[in-house]
Amino acid sequence: MPQFSFGWLLIASLVGILIRPRGGLTVHWGLLVVAAIFDQFRLQPQFFSIAVLMTACVSDVGHRVARWSLVSTWVWAGLHKLISPDWFGFASHWLVARSGFDADSSYLGFALTVAIVELAAGVLAIFRPRWAAPACLMMHLGIALTISPFVLNWNESVLPWNLSVAVIGTWVMRTTESWRPVRAWEKAVCAVALIAPIGFYGGYVDHGFSGVLYSASIPQGLITTPVGTLPIEGWGELRVPFPKERRTIRNYFRQVAQPGDKLHLADPRPWLNDAFYVLDAEHRAKPINRDAFFSGVPIESFADEMENLASWNHPPDISGVGYESRRSKFELQKAGVRMLRHGENQPIFAVEFTTETFDPALLSYLEGLPNLMQIQFAGTRIQDDDLSALKNLRLLTGIGLDQTQVTDQGIKHLSELPFLQYIGCEETAITPEGLAAVIKPIVPFDE
Repeated sequence: MPQFSFGWLLIASLVGILIRPRGGLTVHWGLLVVAAIFDQFRLQPQFFSIAVLMTACVSDVGHRVARWSLVSTWVWAGLHKLISPDWFGFASHWLVARSGFDADSSYLGFALTVAIVELAAGVLAIFRPRWAAPACLMMHLGIALTISPFVLNWNESVLPWNLSVAVIGTWVMRTTESWRPVRAWEKAVCAVALIAPIGFYGGYVDHGFSGVLYSASIPQGLITTPVGTLPIEGWGELRVPFPKERRTIRNYFRQVAQPGDKLHLADPRPWLNDAFYVLDAEHRAKPINRDAFFSGVPIESFADEMENLASWNHPPDISGVGYESRRSKFELQKAGVRMLRHGENQPIFAVEFTTETFDPALLSYLEGLPNLMQIQFAGTRIQDDDLSALKNLRLLTGIGLDQTQVTDQGIKHLSELPFLQYIGCEETAITPEGLAAVIKPIVPFDE
């Protein structure tokens, strides 16, 4: 779609609302929808929610829709947080730490309290909407204060929305006459509002319209180019977050990348897998498997290899850099696991477990560090079956298993790793035959 600025048109429609509320709202809604069609970066749910709240002020239908919209937002904001390991991990820890409090001792209590308060407000809004009115006022004024420059100084794009909900949302709840949806269409709105957000977990409903507020379990994207990596974050001069969905991440990749660049689309939702893409000559995001993503010349070596381009049979492909899970980094750091980088803003290439920090439960987080090349387990309690957690670490070149109970049966789990060249196995039951079946020969880049 061509680029087109809707800013002044939207402002004009807001002025029109002051003059002719109903007609102005119709125009405003139309502009919002068309603007989002022209550019999906504009799918910022706070602005659509404000439009719903404005509609509540001029019609009974809008009043009823706004009520169920708020119910859905509160109920699902609480539910998403309660089942999100990221909310009970790095997300709440970051919020508490940024607020200036001792996050290590209080983030779990904070996370649980926020989730329960949001869910309770939603339940009250269903069965006792008048009781939910003061909860709405206090909750959203509290959120507005928290994100304001006085505390977090973060994500000011939702500050007008929180203030609008605090005022109009409180009025909507206070003036709701019956808690039951009366008309058939209102029952349908109620059902959709309460059920549709489940579709977020299958990728069918955008997180911004599913009540996913700060629970953090949303898709992420990292683009690899010959000169470095490009995280897909948004913010910038617009001061709004990127609407991270699988399709918007792919669309952004197609728009900003060059042929040969690669994309890792990381998705923490349990029923959706990560996806890998390369941009082809027609600027299409071509799906590739994990091994194809990581194959090629590492970007730190790409410039040197290009100097010898004449010696290549064909232009070299770059090796993709995988997105590192904030969940994995947080949990491993909390457990005291040592993680190494070659430099600032470089991917983690090695981790070291000790007898004190090793826990089999931590191994599941290693897959969230897809650029790992070396892992040290020497002297730990690692067992044969534990090594199955490493099968997706496709860049792994070396693993230290000295003084462990691992046997040939255990290292068979590593047999499909394409670059594994070293296994430390002193004082173990691993045999030379077992090593030979797993270790891979070194292959030059140009072969």
